[in-house]
Amino acid sequence: MQPMISTFVMVIFGATGDLTARKLMPALYSLLEQGILPDRFFVVGVARREFTHESFRELMKETVIKELRSKNLELRIWEKLKKNLYYQQGFFEDKEPYEKLVDLLSSFDKEIAACITRFFYLATPPQNYSQILKHLSSSKLSEGCGQGSSKWTRVLIEKPFGKDQETARLLEEQLARTFEDRQIYRIDHYLAKETIQNILAFRFANRFVEDIWNNKHIDNVQITLFEAGGIGNRGKFYEGVGALRDAVQNHLMAMLSYTTMEEPASFTASDIRGERVKVLSKLRCIEKEEVKNLVVRGQYGAGMVGGRQVAGYREEKDVAFDSLTETYVALKLFIDNDCWSGVPFYLRTGKRMSKSAVQIDVQFKNPQSKLYREFKLTSDEHANVLTIRVQPKEGISLKFFAKAPGLTYNLSPVNMDFSYLTSFKRDITDSYEKLLIDAMVGDQTLFATSAGFGHTWEFVTKILKGWEKQPPPKFPNYEAGSAGPKEADELIERDGRRWLL
Repeated sequence: MQPMISTFVMVIFGATGDLTARKLMPALYSLLEQGILPDRFFVVGVARREFTHESFRELMKETVIKELRSKNLELRIWEKLKKNLYYQQGFFEDKEPYEKLVDLLSSFDKEIAACITRFFYLATPPQNYSQILKHLSSSKLSEGCGQGSSKWTRVLIEKPFGKDQETARLLEEQLARTFEDRQIYRIDHYLAKETIQNILAFRFANRFVEDIWNNKHIDNVQITLFEAGGIGNRGKFYEGVGALRDAVQNHLMAMLSYTTMEEPASFTASDIRGERVKVLSKLRCIEKEEVKNLVVRGQYGAGMVGGRQVAGYREEKDVAFDSLTETYVALKLFIDNDCWSGVPFYLRTGKRMSKSAVQIDVQFKNPQSKLYREFKLTSDEHANVLTIRVQPKEGISLKFFAKAPGLTYNLSPVNMDFSYLTSFKRDITDSYEKLLIDAMVGDQTLFATSAGFGHTWEFVTKILKGWEKQPPPKFPNYEAGSAGPKEADELIERDGRRWLL
């Protein structure tokens, strides 16, 4: 059953940016097309550029057409979306745009003759968050239109949530002064990906899986997030952020938490989020002196991607010619609890890789079978591997052994494969569609928590401090279109293992 959504107003700060174009506007279009959104609602874009309501609508139409180019844009649906779009120009640090928003949002309330639920979506660079929150509070926009409507007001915040442990703490304190925790929706869209959510079903609805999901049976776990693309037009954002803050602190940790959490007592948000936080609290931090041995960073240079020559990171728009911002990170970590003690987790992420792929590989220990000892199944190439493909070709595969056909008795590794597309024969819902709906109905299950971010920022901040103690890295150290720096291969090969992707 589809949720029933009432009339709402969503104010998107940073509405002319990349996120609104690629994710938010196509998600709103899709939800309207599916009949989930009401005919009348209000979306107000706020940004620095000069637009009228009409010119902003035209810009959004172009983005929707571009992002949904594989489908036919239904003009009927677009016209319904178009009439609900508005624009307010202004600088985030000035009072004036917020004062004008007060009047604009009041006009919406008068049209509907009710206090409309307000969603404030912070889709700006993180350095703008503090100013926006300050003005939402001082203008009383955060309090709704009165009559106790503040309880329906919500704020949605994109990652990275701070730039280190201290800035994240200060941001949390400011949020707590303006909103209650039940009003705060911290977004890491990987938590809402269908394949990530399915990890709970796969583990806990299939008893045989959970029985072997521990350090008695698992040799190591590898989590990979590779992008063939570079930074595009996000140079200003990416400079000084880098892969560690942009992907490890949130996306990779989100996948790690679902892979390693204990079974929740129920499907409630508090139980599921609580188990995610619990396992993140057991991360063994990498101390400053250990960073050089357990963490590898890289930056791409020029190379061939998809048969074409691409520039190196330092040649990208808005990037310093001598930038030391990392575009690749690989690391080894441990979780100090009874279930995972001694199991190494290898995490890596990078841009301008040989291909785009996100997957979790769970490598099981080799069997100690007396019968098959003569086959000498000792190499990691022969180990059973369960692979969760987050993208592309979403699904789960299991590599196991079978007797090869023939007169002799030979073992051969084969794959048992589940694919979302072939099994369910329908497209997977975009994570932003799910996040928007959940925020509208007040379900925080798939949103990050302050406590969880506290643990991941503690982990990441120690690595940042370790890097500060090291000599400047010799960047670039891997070619665009390659598998990454050779030091990342050495990181895992020192343990007698190899990357499975």
